[in-house]
Amino acid sequence: MADATRTVAFLTPLYFDEASCLGGGERYATNMAAGLVEATGGRYRVELISYGVSPARKPLRPGVSLRVLPVGARPKDPLDAVSWDLPEAIADADLVHVHMAFSRSGEFGLLAARQQRKPVCASDHGGHSSWLGASLGSLELADRIVAYSDFGASLFRTPTPIVVIRGGVDADRFAPPEPRPTRDRVLYVGRLLAHKGIDRLIRALPPELPLTVCGRPYDPDYFALLRRLAAGKDVTFVTDADDDAVRDLYARAWCNVLPSVYVDCYGRRYRAPELMGLTLLEAMSCETVPIASRVAAMPEFIAPARSGYLFDSLDELTALLRRLASEPETVERVGREARRQVLRAFDLKVAGAKLAALYDELLESAPGRRSLAS
Repeated sequence: MADATRTVAFLTPLYFDEASCLGGGERYATNMAAGLVEATGGRYRVELISYGVSPARKPLRPGVSLRVLPVGARPKDPLDAVSWDLPEAIADADLVHVHMAFSRSGEFGLLAARQQRKPVCASDHGGHSSWLGASLGSLELADRIVAYSDFGASLFRTPTPIVVIRGGVDADRFAPPEPRPTRDRVLYVGRLLAHKGIDRLIRALPPELPLTVCGRPYDPDYFALLRRLAAGKDVTFVTDADDDAVRDLYARAWCNVLPSVYVDCYGRRYRAPELMGLTLLEAMSCETVPIASRVAAMPEFIAPARSGYLFDSLDELTALLRRLASEPETVERVGREARRQVLRAFDLKVAGAKLAALYDELLESAPGRRSLAS
């Protein structure tokens, strides 16, 4: 069995596409699927199973495909989508990995996989639309919890063993171009949501420096606030960039800033504003300096002054932006080290190899799976 191709079903309520959601959690699942396939030379294949109005299937890349199941009912929160076709969809999978575990989709996926006595892993990407399963011990249905930071792992309250596998960035796709264009801006890449703290970045921006804010405006009121704050400053909003455009922006930036917060500008609190910060890793992979607030998991991925910078106050951020705009040698030195760190520890093939080792362990012990009554 060691040489047989094994099939893993990734269950995710949303998938990385304009038709669903362009978020870091959705990108992460796709990247980890690709990393698993590449790291094992095709010994594993992955089917991402998600939900939509109509059923669909399509290949995403070699060894990775997407299957969209018809949603059983239109939920108020898209993370709570379920389909009665799910048990049949996972029937041929050797192992099931449930993404967005704290959702109705995740709860149903854990139950379906457990009922079929399949090895099952679970991950949280920060979307908490349902606590029902967690309150009833649904995470105990999983064989392993897979977190992508120590911070993320610390949030779980379960006796189920937790494995931390950091990273999952596509370092081949997000690579520095040759020749590199002139660096001429500060950059933010990510969804335009209040917990991302983009308003703080605009407030901290020195008046002489240009800023590009790149991301989908999922909150119209917050987007309107950002545009008001940007009035009179050199701020450009890009709301329709594809991967090629984002990669070009990384290449042209002195730094990519992720200023996420525990308390947003409206006073709302967030327990886990960043479980990793995938756009930081994409920028690092492009040899662009990452700057992050000292919040949640982000400090785990940056070696201060070597592969990036952390800040605590807006005054610190303002000073950092001015420094990097005026010190090209520092930008290049830190950027090169940032990419080396990605290749060493955070590339999707590195993460995929660790995921494969975990799956191998679970599958080798799969014969004679415990019964539901155990």
